[in-house]
Amino acid sequence: MVLPLAMTVLLGVHFWRIRKDGGLTHPQGTDGTHGEGDAGHASVGKKSAGVQPSDRGSSKTYGLMAVVRGRTPAVNRVMANTVPTYPNALFAIAALSMVSLAVLLLLGHYIDAPLAEMANPLVPENPAKAPWYFLGLQELVSYSAFMGGIGIPTIVVFGLMLVPYLDRERDEIGVWFGGRQGRRVCLWTAIFATAAVIGMLAFTVNLGWLRSWYPHIPQIVITILNPGTILLAIFVAWSLTVMKLTNSTRMGALATFTCFLVAFVLLTYFATVHRGPNWQFYWSQSDWPSH
Repeated sequence: MVLPLAMTVLLGVHFWRIRKDGGLTHPQGTDGTHGEGDAGHASVGKKSAGVQPSDRGSSKTYGLMAVVRGRTPAVNRVMANTVPTYPNALFAIAALSMVSLAVLLLLGHYIDAPLAEMANPLVPENPAKAPWYFLGLQELVSYSAFMGGIGIPTIVVFGLMLVPYLDRERDEIGVWFGGRQGRRVCLWTAIFATAAVIGMLAFTVNLGWLRSWYPHIPQIVITILNPGTILLAIFVAWSLTVMKLTNSTRMGALATFTCFLVAFVLLTYFATVHRGPNWQFYWSQSDWPSH
């Protein structure tokens, strides 16, 4: 449990840092589009006229190899204030990888992680719970196997994959929460998503859902209309409203991600702590019926 959480946090910080710095990395106060690099561009023509590197006020350790057609992410960005990925980043990543592997080996050697008894098909485990990081999905699967296990995760993954293509704003790039406005959006979204998830869970626990009210209702109706899809629709509506009110695609993306993060945490907690035998609701494991 600890290692996946730590890895997720560290990867998030790592990619945020790369995005904030605009690469691997440039000094604070520079953007790689002006300064010494402009002098380097201006001196290309001078060099052909006989101007020596010392005349330009700086000496470079690189040269122009070729001029090619096309566009790259490096257009309008110069090499000043940059370092090559190899060996600088590669060696650091290799060192951290070896340290991480050594820590894992030490943990595996000194801390026991015993397995449970062999599975008995005649006495299945009740409740049969997935690993903790899948329990949020298992809660959704309890509403609808298809939407909880395939439909909603697919929509969420593709939605998050589209964020870099939809967010083309250049202001506050790499800043936590996208600035002060983003912090407000995330805070109110977290409050809204918490209320929505807790309200939906309380409703289903106390009043049930369509199958409880109409035992013979067609399964396709349950697949389309269940607590998971209702929450998804609520989150999409909220994110679109935020995007329209702020006139910012980034704010809409922040609202969407915050909704999904809050839902993941709450559903995981609920399925871990409050789901017991036959996937019924219990306040704690001490309330489970004795076998």
